[in-house]
Amino acid sequence: MLSYAVISKKALLVCRYLVIVTAISAPISTAAASIASIGLLLAWLLSGQAAHSLKISFRHPLGKIILLFVAWLLVGCLYADTGWPAKLATLMSWNKLFFVFILLGLFDQQHWQQRFVIAYIGFMAAASVVAIPLWALDLIVRSGREPGIFMTNYSTQSMAFIAALLCCLFLAKDVRLAGRRQYLWAAMALFLFNILIISPARSGYLALLPALAFAGVVLYGFKRLPLVLGAVFGILLIAAFSSSTLQQRFKQGLAEQNSYQSSDKLTSIGIRMVFYTNTLELIKARPIFGYGTSSFKNTYTDLVSSKYRDWRSQSTTDPHNQYLFIWLENGLIGVLLFLAYIWTAIRQGLRNPPYGPIAASFLVAICATSLFNSHFKTFAEGNLLAFFLGALLARDSVAQNLNTDHA
Repeated sequence: MLSYAVISKKALLVCRYLVIVTAISAPISTAAASIASIGLLLAWLLSGQAAHSLKISFRHPLGKIILLFVAWLLVGCLYADTGWPAKLATLMSWNKLFFVFILLGLFDQQHWQQRFVIAYIGFMAAASVVAIPLWALDLIVRSGREPGIFMTNYSTQSMAFIAALLCCLFLAKDVRLAGRRQYLWAAMALFLFNILIISPARSGYLALLPALAFAGVVLYGFKRLPLVLGAVFGILLIAAFSSSTLQQRFKQGLAEQNSYQSSDKLTSIGIRMVFYTNTLELIKARPIFGYGTSSFKNTYTDLVSSKYRDWRSQSTTDPHNQYLFIWLENGLIGVLLFLAYIWTAIRQGLRNPPYGPIAASFLVAICATSLFNSHFKTFAEGNLLAFFLGALLARDSVAQNLNTDHA
């Protein structure tokens, strides 16, 4: 007969493996990631370690900031002029923070962080190989996707490969993996080819530069920043001259931005420019507290329906800018708390080598794309980021115990 201690240990083991499965599946399948995340929560509760891990999470600086930000979201519900179903839906869109909080107390062993990173690289390397013949043969495997794109969308696929690229960069500096560096460099070449040549995602192109620059400074220091930036720009220039996809996407974006005011057709960049203009107008009216959690759609719709009679009057639930969204709903206080969350996560990442800097670098990439999207809240990118932050920013309990013993 199994004792509860054995059941608890096995449940915790299953829970941690399901964390890895959820992170890998998040950019590929919403259904698979949802099932895996439910499974990990059930295993976490069955382990009997939930209360203990939550205490660890609460002691973590990032855990405290998460609680403060969520508390302000709840305060925002009290003065939002919307019904509770809308308020609960908006709160649920921030459920990624819940997973970050849980994992901070669950992945507090460095060997599990290593398993997370290696498993993610292995799976994404295989995925990057699969994408090449699909692209070369012009095959579409998911309806509505481009050739070579088999994840949720091309933006998600680019971000998933950027995360894997950053994992490889930091592992390549690990002396313990010196014998495997050739495989890591080969994987990096595959990821770059997918991001710059196969994928038409402008967000992937824009995220790559700050992510690589940040990672380069962490790995080589500020003194070598010019060399790092030169290498990054060199890669991008080569890609720009060799990738017709990249050239076409940037030309299209510039044309849409320059003509959106006179255009009679809705375009991806044009509608974003309209979103930004009107969202800023609303923010100026209530800059400190905003309009309340869940208020964006109603507030924005009321404004544009009274101003326009063409495609510019289109309603939206999000301005495709994470920072403007938070500012409109939760005011300057909400934005400052959100920026404190980002700053704390980056700082903790730098203090938690060798895997914390990977999460910090990926966070920088998401921060860049969130100027044009809301990737902190979208399912694929939001969950991928949440699992990277929670798993890789957790502080090693073994090292902490040794420090305590020697104090």
